[in-house]
Formats: sequence, C-alpha cells, structure tokens
Amino acid sequence: MSREHTDNTPYSSDHLIDLDSNELLKGMFVADIDCAWSKTPFEMGGFHIRSSEDIQILQKYCSVVVIDLNKGVKPRKERLNDLTILSSARQAVPASASLKINRETHAVTHTIKQQIDKAHLLYESLTKILNIIAHQTRLGDSPDFTDLSRTLEALTDCIVANPQTLIWILNTDSIESSATVYCARSGVWAAILARQTGMSKNDIQALFMGTVLADIGMHLLPERLVTKTGPFRKKEFLAYKKHVDFGLELLAQHSDLDDRIVSIVRCHHERHDGLGFPRGLRGEQVPLLARYASLAYSFERLLRKQSKAPTVSPVKAMARLYKQRVLKFPEQLAVEFIHVMGTYPIGSLVELSSGEVAIVLQQIEGEKLAPRVAVLSNNEKKKLKQAKEIELSSSKYRDAGLTIKGSLGGTESHKLNINASDYMMEFCGKRVGFGALSVRV
Repeated sequence: MSREHTDNTPYSSDHLIDLDSNELLKGMFVADIDCAWSKTPFEMGGFHIRSSEDIQILQKYCSVVVIDLNKGVKPRKERLNDLTILSSARQAVPASASLKINRETHAVTHTIKQQIDKAHLLYESLTKILNIIAHQTRLGDSPDFTDLSRTLEALTDCIVANPQTLIWILNTDSIESSATVYCARSGVWAAILARQTGMSKNDIQALFMGTVLADIGMHLLPERLVTKTGPFRKKEFLAYKKHVDFGLELLAQHSDLDDRIVSIVRCHHERHDGLGFPRGLRGEQVPLLARYASLAYSFERLLRKQSKAPTVSPVKAMARLYKQRVLKFPEQLAVEFIHVMGTYPIGSLVELSSGEVAIVLQQIEGEKLAPRVAVLSNNEKKKLKQAKEIELSSSKYRDAGLTIKGSLGGTESHKLNINASDYMMEFCGKRVGFGALSVRV
C-alpha cells in the first residue's frame, strides 16, 4: 500500500507517496527511487513512465519508488476510494477462467524416507544434465535432450508420489547456485504446483521440461549480460529479451519436441496483467503451462533477492509471491502453491519463541502454525550436538506457550553457522543394507 512520503526531496511532500514497484502505471511521474540513479538508465530528477518497458525495468531494480501525484497518473488506490491496489488490479486485469483444480487426483504413496535417496540422486543428475546442455549450446552444437527427458520422467514420479520430498531437498540443498541450478529448481517448483492442482502426469512432465529449458537461450547471450549484477540499460534490456528468440531457434532443431514445451519457452516471461514480453499477452492469452512456469521462476527469484544463492526464507518469499498474484499470474495458482508448501515449509529454518533455532520436519494436518520440528540450537543460538525433535502441536509445548516466532533466511542462518543443508539426510532415518538393496529405517 502507498503511504505519505516525508523524506527531504526537492518536491513537495504533500504530493509524494511511496509506491510498491508492482503497483506502477503508465503516466505516473517517478520523483525518486530506492536505488542509485546512476545504476539505472533513467535521468536523475524524475521522469514520466511512458511504456510497459519502463515499468519492467523499474520492477527489476526497485522495490519502492516515489511518485508525484501532481505531475502524473495517481495510483488506483487514490482514484477508487481507498480500495487496495490489489483489489484495483483485480478489476483492471482480466480474471482467469476457473482453473481445473483437484487436490485429490494424486495420492501420497511414499514417505520422504522411502524416496529421499533416489530423488536426491535424480535432482543432482538433472543439474549435471542441464550443465551439459548449456555447454553444448555454447559450442554451437544441437543439445541432446534424451537423458533430460528420462531424468524428468523419474523425477515426476517422485513428485507425484510425494511432493514434500523435493520440497525438503530444495530447502536443504547445498549446491552452489548457477544459471542451470536456477532453472532446475524452478522446474521442480512448477512440477510440485502442477501435482497439487491435479494435472496429469503427462502434462506435469511437459511442464517440467519446458520450465527447465525456458532460459536455454540465455546461453547464447553475451557473457556480460548473463553475469551482470546491476541494472540493465534500455538497450541491454532489449538485448536480454532476445534470449526467448534464441531459445525458440534452438528448440526448432528438434522437430519432434512437444508443442507444449515450445509454448512455455515462448511465453514464460508473459504476465497476467499484460506487462510481460515478448508479446505482452494478457490473462487467458497466456498458455496455461506458461503461467505455472512464470510462478515457479518468480518464486525462485524471490528466494534469491539478486543473490547467486537462496538467501530469503521460503516463508518470506511466499508472502512476496502472494502480493504478485493477479499481476504476474492467476491468484488461484499462488494460493495452491502456498497450500502445498505449507505455512512453514519443511526444510525451512525457524526461530522459536524461546529463542531456539529449529528446522521444520513435517506439516501436521489442522495445525498449520505448529509443525513437527527439530530444535538445532539453545536459546542463545549455540548449535546443539544432538538435535531434539518435538511436535509444537502437543499439549506439552502448547501449554508452555512454545510457538514459532518467525522464519530465518540463508543470510541469517549463515551468520549463526546453522545451515539447513547440514541436516538434509539427518532426519530421514539410517540406511540399512548395501547399494540398491539398502533402505532407510
């Protein structure tokens, strides 16, 4: 929501308000931004938003901007008698036709313990295969998707059997981030969401493949664009958008590739409100599977906060994702994603009201705010030699008033020297037996 701006600026504060960059409209006058002007393509002193591209650039590099109400278009909140920005957006953006959602389509058939080893090996294989495809692409060779298709089929089986397994793996993943890992993780999020809404296995697999290949054209961009950490200039942003065309050209070398996959690559940067690219599609014009991919990439991007590795807690990222509903993707998809992740997703770190740090192990039906956790530190944040598993929903801890105070992101946990990645396999039982015959008990 907007609020009155009181900072010292050359403009009258009576006419200035802070506005979330997701709430910008064409015709607004931007008086100030929350990052250095020198790092943007815009001139210091203010400017009118002339195009959707201006909005996209501002959203990429600014969280909050200051607008002058006297010099340009007012926020919808100002014009619609205190309706919230998101309520206004629902009126301005075409509502999505009701998605066919059936949470009961796929039953949980395996525990995390039963498939954690297989799923983890498959996920590691996926990142390696994507690295090989990236290398082939840079060399000018036609990428081979045979191993990728086979691995995604097996991973899809794992996600359908129990999506919480891959949620745990991604939230406790220790692999250093890269462009290919970014795509792999986004693909997993998309498949998890699709399973939640009851999509068929065949569609999930097509979505999975389309999502992990969505940015394949990035490998053909100049290195300076791919690795740049600061804001793009306008010409750079135009060059960056070319990766969609490059990706489509690469996929055209595979005449037998599923059209659904090609559609995802073509449209994964489109937005529900029509401010995406390359075609500015709007609402139902955006293909269904591309909407899933868009949400998945948005969530992974929110986890990173312009960092190479995930630094924001899943809880905070989901809250920010929910604020983007109706603007970037249909609200129903955001709701279903949050539902499958849970209020406190497994594998995420939390701080208890006692000051102790814990990792979430299991969601308890009917107890969204009181999951089963493993306490990892004492109340002074000193790591315990032996973690202690507790159920916050039990009368013992409920009567004692022990609750979750908040979530911890990667940056916060790193400072405490408590990392979720250290515990990926610790709470999944012990392996008994040898090789393929081993099981966890």
